[in-house]
Amino acid sequence: YRVGTKITEDLSGGLLQKVTKGASILGMFVLGALIERWVSINFTPVVSTVQLSDGAYIDWSSLPSGAEGIQTALQQYASGLSLTPEKVTTLQDNLNSLIPGFVPLLLTLLCMWLLKKNVSPIVIIIALFIVGIAGH
Repeated sequence: YRVGTKITEDLSGGLLQKVTKGASILGMFVLGALIERWVSINFTPVVSTVQLSDGAYIDWSSLPSGAEGIQTALQQYASGLSLTPEKVTTLQDNLNSLIPGFVPLLLTLLCMWLLKKNVSPIVIIIALFIVGIAGH
């Protein structure tokens, strides 16, 4: 009440710009953190297939039948044995081991760049649908 009309001077004197800048920085931080969770891109080309040695995978033919066999298989899987006798490494596995979430980040930055270039958001969304369906 005592400040009265001086509050508009405080807001126009830089306080409002600082608050706006802080809110935009916080928004970009949250956007960057959510990219990894919400954007999903998977490259499925097989890079290598390696035959595992005996004892490194579940031998399905030697398991007992019935519920006991299922329980044994689940215990072996929980202890770290593979489900198949070969280990398949895909391009996505290699990318995730180097920089997890790098491709989704690149896609998001591409969309932001296109928005800065005044490309319509509807065009970007339709292009993402087309590329996603064709890629699948």
